[in-house]
Amino acid sequence: MSKLREQQIKNVIRKYSRENHPGSADHDAPRPATFFDLKRRCTQLQSAAMASNPSAKRKPFAPPGPHGPAGASRKRAKTFDARTLAVQSADAALSATGELDVAAYSAARAFEIQALEEGMQRSKNALTTRAFQKVPRALRRRTASHNVKRVPRRLRARAKREMAEDNTPTVTARRRKPSQMMRIRLDTARRLQAINSKTKARRAAEKLNRDKENQTSLEKEGSHAFDIAPRVPKIKKNKLSRPTPAEPKYRKRQKCKTWLPTHLYHAKRAHMATTKDPIWRFAVPLSPTEKSYRPTHRARGARGAVAWDMSYMATIQLEGTEPAIQAVLTAVGVNGDNAWGTKGKKWRAGTRSLQAWTFEKDYPKRPTAPVTLIWCAKQEDVEMVDADKPQPKSSKKDHRKLWIRVHPSAFLQLWTDVLGVSKFQNPPVMVEDLRFEIGSIEITGPGSTEAMLAALKPILDGNAPSAQSPEAVWPSLLGVSNPSSLPHNALLSFAISDPRLHFPPRTLHVPENESYMNDLAILLSTWHPDKTQGPSKLFDRPTRLTASRQLPSQKAINRRRTLAGPGEHPPCQPSDPQIPIIILANKPQARAKRSNAPGSWSVLLPWKCVVPVWYSIMFYPLSSGGNPLLGGLKQQQQLAFEAGEAWFPGDFPGTRAGWEWGQRETEKSRRDWERRPKGRRPEFDNISLGDGRPKGEIGHGWACDWERLIQGPKRDDTTTETADGSSVKKPTESTEAETKDPSTPIIPPLNIHNVRLPPADTYQSLNKLDKTSVDISTLATVYISLTTRGTPTPRARIYRLPTDPALRQKWLDISSAGTNKPGQPGLSKAGNTAPESEEARRLLAKALISSADGEPDSEPLDVPTEDDLIGFVTTGNYNLSAGKGTGIGSIQLSKVLAPNVKPSERRMCIIRASGEKSGRLGMWEFV
Repeated sequence: MSKLREQQIKNVIRKYSRENHPGSADHDAPRPATFFDLKRRCTQLQSAAMASNPSAKRKPFAPPGPHGPAGASRKRAKTFDARTLAVQSADAALSATGELDVAAYSAARAFEIQALEEGMQRSKNALTTRAFQKVPRALRRRTASHNVKRVPRRLRARAKREMAEDNTPTVTARRRKPSQMMRIRLDTARRLQAINSKTKARRAAEKLNRDKENQTSLEKEGSHAFDIAPRVPKIKKNKLSRPTPAEPKYRKRQKCKTWLPTHLYHAKRAHMATTKDPIWRFAVPLSPTEKSYRPTHRARGARGAVAWDMSYMATIQLEGTEPAIQAVLTAVGVNGDNAWGTKGKKWRAGTRSLQAWTFEKDYPKRPTAPVTLIWCAKQEDVEMVDADKPQPKSSKKDHRKLWIRVHPSAFLQLWTDVLGVSKFQNPPVMVEDLRFEIGSIEITGPGSTEAMLAALKPILDGNAPSAQSPEAVWPSLLGVSNPSSLPHNALLSFAISDPRLHFPPRTLHVPENESYMNDLAILLSTWHPDKTQGPSKLFDRPTRLTASRQLPSQKAINRRRTLAGPGEHPPCQPSDPQIPIIILANKPQARAKRSNAPGSWSVLLPWKCVVPVWYSIMFYPLSSGGNPLLGGLKQQQQLAFEAGEAWFPGDFPGTRAGWEWGQRETEKSRRDWERRPKGRRPEFDNISLGDGRPKGEIGHGWACDWERLIQGPKRDDTTTETADGSSVKKPTESTEAETKDPSTPIIPPLNIHNVRLPPADTYQSLNKLDKTSVDISTLATVYISLTTRGTPTPRARIYRLPTDPALRQKWLDISSAGTNKPGQPGLSKAGNTAPESEEARRLLAKALISSADGEPDSEPLDVPTEDDLIGFVTTGNYNLSAGKGTGIGSIQLSKVLAPNVKPSERRMCIIRASGEKSGRLGMWEFV
């Protein structure tokens, strides 16, 4: 505030004080000046001073009008005019006799329709939203840019007009005056560029001189120069492989982890695993930066597609005779009719894949991880040999190859078991680590097939393939919206061209005629590739290396596209790479009838060829609109949860990989709990779970305490006060995680292990179980659904029905009240037409005045005691597919095999969230 303005304010105060002196006796004198009068006058003087010296970046100040400031009045009038519609009376269309003049009536209606359209346009232009607020979801930012080029082209004119009206500075980066630090950086970069250009010129001149000298020496000696092919790297048998050395500028960032082939794409579009906390020694994308929970659900089930870079999945190759490889697989737990019986005939021939579980080779044979097994197809050509010439017992042609695809969290454990078994085979089985040679992409959704067809173009070698070959069958699958409609574990193998040669991909439209759909149905029912599938070239190491080395640079691709002309794809050349791929059709693993989740496609290809295919898939314009969505680790968990499937490793605490993941999640939850202030976090030590019981949560409140479940409550000398005032012994709740010897391997303690039940109904599985072979450390993965409202949360406690008869009957009454509630699907429609009885009206009135979840408005029932605790919820949330809260958890199998329990009550459970007192009734079934 300037001195002149201060002097004006002082004069105003002195004037008001003089006019309202206490000694004045004039009754007509003005009223005493209040504080608000002085403040209003000061504000007017400040406004006048600002008007005399306006800012260069702001509009000149407008004096206030009768209805407030002029700008606000003008804006209000503009908005009112935009939202006011002109109408024309229809009375003129009626004559004195009541006859309707059709022409006049039509003209009045036409005038109103035109006024409505103009009003809609004016109201659209008079909205209070800015241009940068109308951008698509993918371009939304928390802070908008002042550069109009950052908004879509259709909104740039509007953005320029709005910025001109507000005097918003629109300085571009090219015209902005650099700061002192930026000027120093630019000067340094300019000097380094000059030095680099001189160095490049000197090296080019030296190379030219060397080439001239070499050419001269070759002409004198009369020899010829030959181009020597690069040496194929030596195959490292029975040894772990190392990733390809990174570029020098990215080498420091990959000390503790390995980048996926598409890391540069994901780094700017997704939240990544940090360097301090890598996941499975890879930089795995966790989730997209934009909101994606509901879009992912819609893209999988309704329209669109979701894609993942699954190159972190490990691949182990076994090479040897078929009986020896079968012995190795049998030793790690791959058994059954699906593998070695009649059902596994196509899998052993190499035309199908197999989903199986592996187990530890030593007792007690605990499960390791789910795997995907792929045989290299046999070569059917028969070679003519001399009958008199003795043949060796085992030739190279008798050897076969098998791939084991396993999750990276269980790779080292499975590698150790397979390597130990293979060394004792005769002839020995060679084991090779292909983690950094084989990449993969997974995509699901109704638009997944068309996106894959647009990106993967088979190479025909100039000859038309047979109608039953994989190259001819693949383009015929355009009408497939669900990969589950293909034969079980179907497999296709062929070579494709570089997707960058036909980039950007063009939208493919499915033919709508009936004959095409009939042909597609016949193809899916017969499936000719079972007879025509040959050995995949992806199993051949030199072919993989040749495809990776022949990939042209992006600059060479752009040069060829320029020569081809606009809108035309460059023609193929003999030097173009032939990329071998294997396509797998996956079905969801949920065996319950509740799951209607679609399948997915998996593409296996060389590691260095993942990026061209990935960009073609992600930038494909779907026929339903938009592009395929980016998926991360959280999207995998979400879609597995919605399909009612257990996600490995998080939902399998009985495996080593699942136990390590649980410890990781426990530590994260503990840190989050400790970071919150005491008034905003649940105090697990002070929770009362019922009268006469010790205070405190069962186990650690931030963890699924499986050790507490198996061992029961600890016994020590620490006492605590119960809810009724008595003093009992209770273990102390510690905020520190249990310290373990770092030298010992992290395995599930106390022999905790998951059991794999045969695919059958839950009741049948319970009846077939041998109760003598089930110990207290056996866990089973279950699917949980609540009978009333509510949502299971992670780390929630799972109880069976109470053993106390009185409390058990109360929970059963709630169950019967929930099933007999009016309006439920269990009631028959015929009952609604019957005459109402007094009892029916009484029950209806009771249901109407009860709470929303069907339980009466009373105190919640006590949860069962710790003796009835049977498990924990590992994944829980609101299920968008089921329309209610569901969960995935593990239960102690020995506690649900009680012989004296009714079959209808055996699957009932009570779910209580960690840190809460009340529970909700639910049902569980095996996954």
